[in-house]
Amino acid sequence: MSTRALLACLVLAAAASLFLWQTVWLYPFRLLVTLMHESGHALAAWAVGSHVSSVTISPATGGLTYHSLTGSLWRELLIASGGYVGSSLAGALLLVAAGRMRSGRALLWGLVVWMVGVAVLWVPLLPPDPGAAHALATGSSRSDGLFTLGFIAGMGALLGLVAWKGPVWLRRGLVVWIAALSCLLALQDIKGLFGYGLEVGVSDAHAMAQLTYLPAPFWAAVWMVASLAAMWLGLRSIIRRRRLAASRGPVMAGRLSMR
Repeated sequence: MSTRALLACLVLAAAASLFLWQTVWLYPFRLLVTLMHESGHALAAWAVGSHVSSVTISPATGGLTYHSLTGSLWRELLIASGGYVGSSLAGALLLVAAGRMRSGRALLWGLVVWMVGVAVLWVPLLPPDPGAAHALATGSSRSDGLFTLGFIAGMGALLGLVAWKGPVWLRRGLVVWIAALSCLLALQDIKGLFGYGLEVGVSDAHAMAQLTYLPAPFWAAVWMVASLAAMWLGLRSIIRRRRLAASRGPVMAGRLSMR
């Protein structure tokens, strides 16, 4: 994918995240980013030795991850931060990979494998009762297990179909679109914390505040900076690679002509 086409996809994704965030057009991608967010919590919990019992997303684009308590402050901090940091990091890594991809097929199949892995490892048919507070904040219910499995099946089938039969331009464009939105929608969700999420009392920012006695807006700001930094590093990697490839072209041509 050319640099111009790559930047065009990024600009379109940025415009969509600003003007179409609450529309039906971005709804499946918001669910996908929420699944990335909850996977970040689950992976962080698994990495520090906690048992993950449930990962679900809700039709309201909220999500819940249940894990066993670790009894350690730093482990709980890592788990609580794993959602926003994880989804932003996933987007940045996808951006880096998008700048290096040839066809996009492997990256799309990789996303399918990730979703199937989440379903097999962590999504139960009947998750725990979220309780009144979490149900109000995230729109969660005990039917979210079936909803999450249905979403994974549908989105996985769509991505698999594009990877299998889609033209190269569609595969590449879809990878860049998902990569950019995973960064940008994470930023939108964090920004939403300042508008209403910090008032509910059950957000990741509130969990961090209870652990550290630092205010929830502080942690929301930290995650926003980390998300912006991850996205910038991903974009910088793409730009540097393109510039390096462009600078090498004339040199190689000169060497060939000398022979």
